Amino acid sequence: MQKPEKFVCAGCTLLCDDIEIDTRADDRRPKNTCTLGNRYFAQPTPPTQTHLIDGTAATLEQAVKAAAELLRKSKSPLICGLDHLSTEAQQATWKIADIAGATVDTTLTNSGRSSLFSLQKIGKVTATLGEIKSRSDLVVFWFCDPEITHPRLLERINSKTPDRLHRIIVVDDRETATTKLANRFIKVPRENAAELLVHVRNQIAQHGNTQALKSELDTLSAIENTANGLVKELVNAQYGSIFFGQVTKHSRFDLAGDSMARLIRSLNDVTRFVSLKLRSDKNAQSAENVLAWSSGFPFAVNHNLGYPRQNGLEFSAESMLGRRQCDAILHASHLSETELVEQLPASARAHFQVIPRIAFSTQTTAANVHFQMGIPGINESGEHCRMDNVSMPLKKLHPDDWIPAETILDKIRQELIAHSQI
Repeated sequence: MQKPEKFVCAGCTLLCDDIEIDTRADDRRPKNTCTLGNRYFAQPTPPTQTHLIDGTAATLEQAVKAAAELLRKSKSPLICGLDHLSTEAQQATWKIADIAGATVDTTLTNSGRSSLFSLQKIGKVTATLGEIKSRSDLVVFWFCDPEITHPRLLERINSKTPDRLHRIIVVDDRETATTKLANRFIKVPRENAAELLVHVRNQIAQHGNTQALKSELDTLSAIENTANGLVKELVNAQYGSIFFGQVTKHSRFDLAGDSMARLIRSLNDVTRFVSLKLRSDKNAQSAENVLAWSSGFPFAVNHNLGYPRQNGLEFSAESMLGRRQCDAILHASHLSETELVEQLPASARAHFQVIPRIAFSTQTTAANVHFQMGIPGINESGEHCRMDNVSMPLKKLHPDDWIPAETILDKIRQELIAHSQI
């Protein structure tokens, strides 16, 4: 009897690789999936792949030529939405940007970019899910709810051996699905998150000075008392892991994010600690890696002068659109056009809707050239990056003849090269 095939679920950035599906069955119902996984594999896909030029059906060759022509005519093209593409397709977009002198960015908006700035300023101490499962005896969830956003995370990191189960602490401003499974819940207002981290770091710095700590206990404020209780848990761990979400959506500075990175460094002076961000931004981590390997910068890279350069958020997609500094855009997305433009501020949204557009999307758009993109792991294969920076190969569930985005992007690149040699 033939065993069910194993597939990777891209329903969240956990990328569970133990999904079993009997491809010979009519319903192809997946096993070992969570609610997000069931929703992911239940996504409907069109029976055939179609491409459009100005709303009219066209052949792939015609659409490729039209897209290349738009990029050739553009003086300042913008390429973004790499977070919705496979690693191979992301590599192809960077090559196009290099040839076309374009600006390339990982996402369409600046929301949540502060964590990247924290990484560049302070660095990070992290680990894979396998290492956390094998070594960690304390797991802290900091303002995140993995039971909703990454439902199988606790299952993935918990050892099946009873004597190696983790102690779980949740720090949040409200009760969540994860707090019900925790050994301890510490309730802290979101606006006090950064302050709590500062007090925790200060108390860890005085950890060896018992006399100083005792003399301060009587004068501690409520938030300092909370920090004191948390410090006792942290320093007694032999190997601790902190999972955290995005406390703020600020694009440049996140005090809590900076403090978290510094806290992990302080804890490693006392014991062993790692941290891992619970990412929910599709394949953005892979896009950051691809751009960093290719250009030296993880996002918002401009090739207009013939070499890659970056200046903070100056060349980000949102900034370029808001200042009207791009005259054509190539973007990828699994969102509807309405959902896509609603993410942008008014000035950027207005420019996005009037400039020539090349869209790679699973849904029909009003772009000048529209390439229908498959769903990763359903009718498109390719590498994706797990939340712990481990690259996972997704194979497609449906054995159809859909042409993947990286192949189409490479055809556009070849068309650009061929025209430049004429």
